[in-house]
Amino acid sequence: MKLREIDLNLLVALDALIRESHVSRAAARLDMSQSSMSLALAKLRGAFNDPLLVKAGAGLALTAKARELGPRVEQALREIDSLLNEPQAFDPAQARDTLTMIVTDYIDFVVMPLLVQQVAQRAPGVTLRILGPNPRRLAEVFSSGELDLALSYFPEPPPSLRVRPLFSDRLVGIARRGHPVLKEGSNLESFCMHGHVTIEPGEATMYNALVDQALEREGKSRRVVLSKPTFLGVPFIVEQSDLLATLPEKVARRFARFLDIEVFAPSLPLRPFKIEMMWHDRTHSHPLQRWFRELVIETCSSPLVTASE
Repeated sequence: MKLREIDLNLLVALDALIRESHVSRAAARLDMSQSSMSLALAKLRGAFNDPLLVKAGAGLALTAKARELGPRVEQALREIDSLLNEPQAFDPAQARDTLTMIVTDYIDFVVMPLLVQQVAQRAPGVTLRILGPNPRRLAEVFSSGELDLALSYFPEPPPSLRVRPLFSDRLVGIARRGHPVLKEGSNLESFCMHGHVTIEPGEATMYNALVDQALEREGKSRRVVLSKPTFLGVPFIVEQSDLLATLPEKVARRFARFLDIEVFAPSLPLRPFKIEMMWHDRTHSHPLQRWFRELVIETCSSPLVTASE
């Protein structure tokens, strides 16, 4: 088939189909209807003389031809995008726009103060709009255009999003100064015996899962007395009670500077977790969005963010 006989937009559809291995998700990725994506798949099958996607159990699987085409199509689209979007000087000081983000209160506490300061200095005409986290609708709000960026610990980001790791943290315990758990050497029996405050941000239990899964591997469980949707207030509750809490270390040590609490490491093998930046293909090449993502990376590399104390 000659180049002039094919619509190059079909290559964009093919890239989405190969990435998603699913017609509906590929359509959502490109903000198009499922019927339009099905029509594109039919045309692509004819163009390449291959089914590309075939039934496999309850879903679809890529053919050998589709897997072979994947990296070549991605490279071709990258070259075309580079051709059509020659880099141009972007001046953030002249930008006038609103950037919409989702951040957990952990990010709000650790990252946002410095990020807001940097935006005010470098792009005073840019407004930041923060939405509350809703992990179950993350892919939906991205593809609909409601959201530009998300900063969060998210164990399984939707496959339709681009992801960039920013920094790592770990969970630590906090207790009021003089709490028995501190005298008992933070042993696991003592940790489980005392009451706990847990945090369940939005509709997720991401931080709890790290603790509870580690306890389950040890054949243990903890006694939850209070559950809250945010970190705010937890260290104050711990300071005034015998309850324990498990928080990201960057949060715990900041509160320990001005509250009568102590930070301790539970006798539990807790894996570090990664904070990641997520965005949609829709905004990938936008000059302001690109600049802002670089600013987020720079901000999260600052000792003011990375330091635990």
